Amino acid sequence: MNSMTGYGLFEKRCEDFYIKVEMKSVNNRYLDINVRMPGSIMYAEEAVKSFIKSKIKRGKVDVFINFEYLDSSQVEIDIDYELLNKYIIISKELEEKLGVASDISFSKLMRDSNIIKPQKAEFDGDYIKEELLKVLDEAANEFVKSRSFEGEKIKEDFQIKLEEVKRLTDFIEDRAPISLKENENRLRERVAEFLQSSEINEDRILTEIAIMLDKLSIDEEITRLKIHTHNFNDIINQEGPIGRKLDFLIQEMNRESNTIGSKSNDIEITSAVVMLKSEIEKLREQAQNVE
Repeated sequence: MNSMTGYGLFEKRCEDFYIKVEMKSVNNRYLDINVRMPGSIMYAEEAVKSFIKSKIKRGKVDVFINFEYLDSSQVEIDIDYELLNKYIIISKELEEKLGVASDISFSKLMRDSNIIKPQKAEFDGDYIKEELLKVLDEAANEFVKSRSFEGEKIKEDFQIKLEEVKRLTDFIEDRAPISLKENENRLRERVAEFLQSSEINEDRILTEIAIMLDKLSIDEEITRLKIHTHNFNDIINQEGPIGRKLDFLIQEMNRESNTIGSKSNDIEITSAVVMLKSEIEKLREQAQNVE
């Protein structure tokens, strides 16, 4: 089981260039990949994203790639004049219409890899991409390890909470027959008081009581809740992405606990259901961190 929070870093010096890849992620319902890399190697962006998709299934993943040539004597500077001109035009319009002072400077332009692109005279794009993916692979391995380590901590927390859910469910299961018998006695007393007659049809009364008690029975809900708890424990021991499975299962656990609470008028069961729903909510919150 993996957390959606992770971090990985790897760097490498080749003969002609230096590559550094840093990865970090936070929770997200789906997979959202954001890659920041120099314009000079932007051609490799899709390959980078495809590689990450093969490793990660959920989370907001930010990837920062640094790339530098080590031998500056063989590096040429390519300037995107068309893009630069657009920046200048927009800057002038903002200054004229809104009074925003233009602060375009050469030092700032140097930092924009989309405008100024260092490129080696003898450029081997396939080789650079190959080396970039090797560095990305190492960074991704560290990234996945950190997610796995964090996932083990979450699993331990899940198991503690599941034990409490099981304890509360067992308590409700033990209390249910007592509560049902108390309900039966109260129903008998109320029916007898209502009829106020010595000529009471005992069979009819028993039938009506049985129907009412059947509506109050929570045996099926308890059984399903215990199955969901067991399945939850199985899922957190599976390999691969499990976050969405847990989301669905928690919804089902919530549904059963709500039904138990609405059916029961026993104060002890009601109190246990309140605590049970609290534990399930804690499971839900923690499940948001799971890939």
